[in-house]
Amino acid sequence: MTHGRTRYGVAMLLAVALLSAGCSAPEEDGAPQLSGAAYETVPEPGRTIEATPPASLSGLEGQLIAVVVPDASASSATLLSAARGVVSAGGGDLQQFAAAEGAADPVGAALDRALDVEPDLVVGLGDGVVDVLGFESAQRLGQQFLVVGAQLAEPTDNVTAVVWDGATSRGSAAGPDGDLVDASITEQRGAAAIRAGLASIQDETTGVVLYLD
Repeated sequence: MTHGRTRYGVAMLLAVALLSAGCSAPEEDGAPQLSGAAYETVPEPGRTIEATPPASLSGLEGQLIAVVVPDASASSATLLSAARGVVSAGGGDLQQFAAAEGAADPVGAALDRALDVEPDLVVGLGDGVVDVLGFESAQRLGQQFLVVGAQLAEPTDNVTAVVWDGATSRGSAAGPDGDLVDASITEQRGAAAIRAGLASIQDETTGVVLYLD
C-alpha cells in the first residue's frame, strides 16, 4: 500500500509540472499582444493629464449646473463670470450659490443649497472649495463635480479638476504643485478651463486632473 501511494504522488506531481509548463510556454510568435478596448489606457482617479480645451462647447441644453462660489474675491468673481459665459453659450442653465456669511461652514452651506436643486453638475471655483468638496464629494459618488483652478488631494472618480500654473492648490490637506498666483486667474483662462472640464465630463473621462499648459 505504501508503494502505491508513492507512485500516485509521483504521478500527480508530474501532471502538475506538465500543466504548469504548458501554461507558461511562450507563443510561437512571442508574447501575445494586448489590444482592444479592454486594454486601452484609461486615466485613473487623480491622474494628471494634459488637456486642450475646445474652442466652443455645446450639448448643455436641459442641464442644470450649480456653481459654488466660496468667497467674494476678485478671483472667484472672474471664474464665475467665465462659467456663466461658457454655460450660457452651451445652452445650459447656471445657478450660483455663494458662501453663506455668518454660517459655521459658509462653503458647506452653499454646497448644501446647490445639491438641493439636484443639479446635473456641481462646479466649485478655486481653492476655497477644496476642503469641503474633498470630503463631501466622496459621500456622493452619484453626483458629478468639477473644480476649476484647484484640485482635490485625493479625488474620487466623480470629481474632475482643471488646473494651470499658478492655480494648483490642493487645499489645506496638501501643498500645491507650484506657487499660487492670483494674477494667473483670468476670465480667458477660466473659460478655457471650464470648457475643458465640461468636455471631459461629457466624454466620461472623469476623476482626473486636467492641466492647461
